[in-house]
Amino acid sequence: MNIYSDDLHTAVNFLSNKALSIPHLLYMRGDFNVRDAEWDPSVSSHPAAGQALMDLAESYSLVHLIPALSVPTHYSDISGHANSVIDLIFLDMSCAQVTHCIEPDLRRPSDHTPLTVDLPIAPENICVCRMVLKSDSEEETAFLLSVSEGLSQLFFFFVHQFITQCSIAVYSRLFTTSSLQF
Repeated sequence: MNIYSDDLHTAVNFLSNKALSIPHLLYMRGDFNVRDAEWDPSVSSHPAAGQALMDLAESYSLVHLIPALSVPTHYSDISGHANSVIDLIFLDMSCAQVTHCIEPDLRRPSDHTPLTVDLPIAPENICVCRMVLKSDSEEETAFLLSVSEGLSQLFFFFVHQFITQCSIAVYSRLFTTSSLQF
């Protein structure tokens, strides 16, 4: 799962406040916009947003992945703003021994540095889930009815648009000064 969380920590707060079931989540990476001493050596504090992020990761049985070399992941273009570590990777606890690289030489026009990791994904980590509606069941009937209603609304929407466009074209043709002949 890739996440962007703004400076108000919207994504982290949303995911923390929702009981989302994401089975077999092995990887969470993102620009979390959280500066915390846990991952940024230039910071001395542990803000609530950092703890919320760690709690979120723990709720999915993920651990913070330590980079091979600790360098900033965000390079500020604003004078007086320090470079920081706000891009992080979390992996399933079974992959905790894996390291990742922060690649500052590859960042080119972006103010964020690419993070690279080799994920050891085994066949047992791949969960295939299917939801099937039983044939001739009430659920199938309700689903088909819902799809039919949605398609019919689209049909009438497009017919209405077509008639409106035709009306405008006819009106324009009839009432333009170039087409008036006396």
